[in-house]
Amino acid sequence: MKNRKHGEGSVSFDNTRKKWRAAFYDADDKRHYKRFDDEKSAREYLIEQINDVNKGSFIAPSKLTVGEWSIEYLETYKRNSVKATTYAHYLDQARHLSEIADILLQDVTARQVNRLYVNLQDKLSLHTIHKTHKFLSSIFKKAYETELIKKNIMTTIPAPKYEKKEIEIFTREEIETILEICKNHLVLNKRYPMFLLAVTTGMRLGEVLGLRWCDVDFKHMEVSIKYTLSYLAGRGIQLTSPKTKAAIRKISIPIETVAELKRLKSEVVDMNIDQSTLCFRTKNGTPLYPRNTDRAWRDLLRCANVPYRKFHALRHTHATELLAAGVPIIEVSRRLGHSKISHTLELYGHAIKGYDKGIADKISNIYSIPK
Repeated sequence: MKNRKHGEGSVSFDNTRKKWRAAFYDADDKRHYKRFDDEKSAREYLIEQINDVNKGSFIAPSKLTVGEWSIEYLETYKRNSVKATTYAHYLDQARHLSEIADILLQDVTARQVNRLYVNLQDKLSLHTIHKTHKFLSSIFKKAYETELIKKNIMTTIPAPKYEKKEIEIFTREEIETILEICKNHLVLNKRYPMFLLAVTTGMRLGEVLGLRWCDVDFKHMEVSIKYTLSYLAGRGIQLTSPKTKAAIRKISIPIETVAELKRLKSEVVDMNIDQSTLCFRTKNGTPLYPRNTDRAWRDLLRCANVPYRKFHALRHTHATELLAAGVPIIEVSRRLGHSKISHTLELYGHAIKGYDKGIADKISNIYSIPK
């Protein structure tokens, strides 16, 4: 038996199941076997496994499926390391894998993954499929690192291509119209301080909705971004810290915004002692749902006769206007809470006017070019 363990294993015919069976022992003397329809396949498999055992690259066969591993991966490596909203997005990506979820992790092929991408095009955008590819790449990379698979097939599969949408912005005239209509509207005027804050700071919707009165410094005319508010299905409203350290920041606000926030605060009758009360709430004092805020935003644009653009377009507009006005990109990046200036440049670099102006003259001054 000892020689068998360190030998070539064996291939035999199983009369009960009418299958050929390849059996062998790994380096830890653990027995493995697999059944095949024909003897040739069994012997080829046996030779491959024995070679791997001898080289120290053997990966024990596993019945773990792609679906099971994706959930285990999220539970083990993501649940406690990312925000709840990010984790919810990861779960959505895992659901997109249903077509290959029941295939063994060790057996799934590049062809099956590529077919998945093709079939997903009938119901998902190319951008979402691209995200699914990134998620698959992550779980297969971890499976390879933890020796669940012998080969990472995702390294051979190119990411699905998609065209990035150009950012949407408002014109100055549109912003002025939106604010004017909002301020004088009989119903939407209660949203004016919130929309004005977004216009003049470039804050994300979640950051606006998560702002508390203790985060507003009227003396220094600035607000501190410490929390973001979001809604998660099944969990309701969540007030959490921003995703990155860069997103925790202070933003200066103009005097007009200060005045509106002061007026809004003067109307609060149930302020907490520590002033942790949210700045923007419903008439019942409960947090504003992002979806309801978006509905009010749509109504406002309709009243202002301005073509619909997402609330996030206010952030894009704010950044674009600052850069066009000559504000250094590093300052704009900090104000937006970006982790990398390169991200700011990629999004808004086109808004930096005159970047090429005068470069030719400067080059002439750098080099002594023969006349």
